[in-house]
Amino acid sequence: MKKNKRILAGLLSCLLVFVLGCCTVAAAPANKDAKYSVDATEIEYDMGSGDGTTTGKTTIKHDGGVAVAQGGSTFNSKTKTGHLFGGVTAKKEDNHLSSQELFMYTDKFVSAVGNAILTKGDKTLKAHRVDYHDDKEFAETLGGYAHLSATDGSWLTAGKIVYDMKTGVANATGGVKMESTVQKMTGSGDRAIYDSHETGYIELIGNATATQDGNTVTGDKLRITNVSGPDSKTHAEGNVRIVYYQKPDKEVSNPAFGEGAVLMANGATNFNPAPNMMEQITNSKSDTEARTV
Repeated sequence: MKKNKRILAGLLSCLLVFVLGCCTVAAAPANKDAKYSVDATEIEYDMGSGDGTTTGKTTIKHDGGVAVAQGGSTFNSKTKTGHLFGGVTAKKEDNHLSSQELFMYTDKFVSAVGNAILTKGDKTLKAHRVDYHDDKEFAETLGGYAHLSATDGSWLTAGKIVYDMKTGVANATGGVKMESTVQKMTGSGDRAIYDSHETGYIELIGNATATQDGNTVTGDKLRITNVSGPDSKTHAEGNVRIVYYQKPDKEVSNPAFGEGAVLMANGATNFNPAPNMMEQITNSKSDTEARTV
């Protein structure tokens, strides 16, 4: 009986792939190569409505994209909508998405929910939920915390991040914090505009602060240019305050100078170095004369 059920499920899966592919071509003649297929351990499918349910590991392919759910899914082959769950990964070209659940509202708009991670190129966006529009390459986070990072180690966190991947510009709001590893700089503000290009900038707005090498500048608005390059400049506006700490002279640490020389070079005056050579000779001569007498 179980063997017959497995055979039946396999036949239904093959039939479903064929039927869905035909439906897709009929529904979208402008893109005849945008095939739609579903593969799973078990599939229940209504050919009239296009509604389907899968259990176990499920793979849905459409328009060059692939989504894999470990738990199962519900879907509609005509509207290209669905809900994948149990741990989901999806990819299309250089876009990679992972989350606990994936809601497909249309074939171009999805929501990744639960530890959502969206990666495109050298940038990664993390949040509890990420809404992504594939046609516009536009992402928006929900859930009260968002984290945008680059492969060089730089990052930006906020309560919410809206990221236009086409232009490379992100708008962050709510307790913004950032760090540029290239510039060895940290910063914060109420909100921020971040241009992630190599010669881009970050603009911290509202209670803005930036710190580099212990030096701090604050203001109503700070614009840090060339944030990803070797040279950067900061333009401050409104209630500007700068705290600058002069770097101390480099300490001498070469053991060839000896303990006393090192301490003296570093400004110490209350040390007791070992007796020098002249003192040793004088002491030795005194001891000899005393023994002779």
